[in-house]
Amino acid sequence: MSTRGSWRVLGMMSGSSLDGLDLCLATFAETETGWTYTLESSETVVYPVFLQQQLATAHQLSGLGLMQLDAALGQFFSAAAAGFLRGKLAPVLVSTHGHTIFHRPEGGFTTQIGGAPQMAARLKLPVAYDFRSADVGLGGQGAPLVPVGDALLFSEYAACLNLGGIANISFQYQKKRIAYDLACCNMVLNTASEQLGHAYDAGGELARVGQINYELLEQLSSIPFYKLAAPRSLGREHFEAALKPLLFSGQYQPQDILATWCVHLGAILSQELQKHQVTGDLLITGGGAYNTFLMEKLKNQSINRFILPESQLIEQKEALIFGFLGLLRYLRRPNVLSEVTGGSSSHCAGALIELF
Repeated sequence: MSTRGSWRVLGMMSGSSLDGLDLCLATFAETETGWTYTLESSETVVYPVFLQQQLATAHQLSGLGLMQLDAALGQFFSAAAAGFLRGKLAPVLVSTHGHTIFHRPEGGFTTQIGGAPQMAARLKLPVAYDFRSADVGLGGQGAPLVPVGDALLFSEYAACLNLGGIANISFQYQKKRIAYDLACCNMVLNTASEQLGHAYDAGGELARVGQINYELLEQLSSIPFYKLAAPRSLGREHFEAALKPLLFSGQYQPQDILATWCVHLGAILSQELQKHQVTGDLLITGGGAYNTFLMEKLKNQSINRFILPESQLIEQKEALIFGFLGLLRYLRRPNVLSEVTGGSSSHCAGALIELF
């Protein structure tokens, strides 16, 4: 197998579930038969409580407050990356997703913060960031972006399902890559768990003692978002505006919300797999993969085989792929697919800071 080139990249991902900052150091190699990766090391750095709280309410900040948070997050990202890279072979670049505060493609904007210029100055490495804005400018959703990595790095699977703050799926359909957000996932489950004094529902044990509320289940199935055709994407705004008032008004017990939402996710996934005739193996990643109750409810409503990889890939696949997206930007290759996002053209997205 002839190698055309190989590059070591640090990928960084901060997701909507606010679990922490994922860092993934990997080497990507381009060969005559395609791309391969070697995941060298990874780590999740938990947010300090004050920073986690600020990020959870950042959409309510003033312009000045948001810029101050951007600077604080840049300092945190820089320190986390510097500590993680200490003693390791340096990457050719750092690729950061940043943390999404606003995602409103219908309004023509999407906002990720995280102090990328500070990172470039502190780390003395090129930094790729802001992968969504150009696609929104081209009329697309600016999401999802991970499917490029799914297509080039994980093509042996019929579909890739990520169970993070938001559940999203990616697969080939009629010779095109199709990908979109399915529904909120850990964003709902973690909120309900917090009402029971837990940061998250470890193993799904809280959901297991809950009762499925079939009346609520019926209400959930009629949420307008599920009627939208792909491409479609979700942000925290949907959770705050549509789901919080319905689920967390005090009408339902938290453990019942957990149980009902897991069944609801199973129904949504099953519906989408059947609609697009997706058969074969599903690669499952994201924190929700560890929720045994959720996994049972997903499997119960699907005929597909669920594949859970090693824990490192479960936890770091998005950071790995954002590293890959940054590499494609560095190499001036297309890294956003118009067929996935709905933009007017596929393109090479992301800003690149090279100070040294």
